[in-house]
Amino acid sequence: MPKSTDKFQEMTVRIITQLEKGVVPWRRTWHRVRLGAPCNHFSGHIYTGINRFLLDGHDVPRFATFKQISDAGHRIRKGAKSLPVYFWKMLFFDADGKRVDTRREAEKVVPFVSEYRVFNVLDIEGFTADMFKDEQNETPARIGDCEAVLTANPHELRPGEPAYNPVLDVVKMPAMTDFQSREHYYLTYFHELSHWTGHPTRLNRIEPAKFGDEKYSREELVAEMSACFLCAHCGIVMEELVENSAAYLQSWISALHGDARLLMTAASTAQRAADYLIAPLRKQEESPQPVTTEQTEA
Repeated sequence: MPKSTDKFQEMTVRIITQLEKGVVPWRRTWHRVRLGAPCNHFSGHIYTGINRFLLDGHDVPRFATFKQISDAGHRIRKGAKSLPVYFWKMLFFDADGKRVDTRREAEKVVPFVSEYRVFNVLDIEGFTADMFKDEQNETPARIGDCEAVLTANPHELRPGEPAYNPVLDVVKMPAMTDFQSREHYYLTYFHELSHWTGHPTRLNRIEPAKFGDEKYSREELVAEMSACFLCAHCGIVMEELVENSAAYLQSWISALHGDARLLMTAASTAQRAADYLIAPLRKQEESPQPVTTEQTEA
């Protein structure tokens, strides 16, 4: 059977290194004022899951493979370094360990992680940030967009400390005035609404868990990342929401050290949760833009 443990570990180490420096990658993601989410310059493919975090931090969030750049007649700047983009697929095996084609035939399902390399467009000779100035997105009406997500996903809301009760299928939230800003209010609300997507009648993800165990940590990371995806979609700048207390950082460092697969599976699941909550809005648009997937990304 193929093994991809090293890829899981490599990715996890990169994130842990950032956490140890006081940087929370999922709260330092893109915003629409800066050309939007990281995407492939030539195909327009929007990178999803963990790749959104790993490709963040560039003035122009566009990327391309060496082949794409060469085929377009361009050259890479001397000394430029490529970046990994991770994707994964499910491999199926029967009871004897032999590969089979479908999940129905399988006795064991193994997630296999691979990667390809991309360069930022500013690593291409002749490309400058000024070339993309005309494509800068206008600052969105952030609060209106946040409210649109909530309205598009009817749910039962009750007053109380932030929480989601899967038994009652109820979201609890304090008043907006109890938060230090409207942005913090919506980040917290999106976190709880992301838990809401895991109900059996929706994405069927919620499992019984105890505080601090593996299932609990995974679901919390899913909700955390999904909330950040949603904030980015609504144009909330992550710098306004940075949380880097020692206890917060250490909790994620400990969780990731304990499970090399946690990061990838959580990011992929978080992407699905965010897409679920955004989907009703896409249907309302005159020309909806479908989520593109070249492969199943981490």
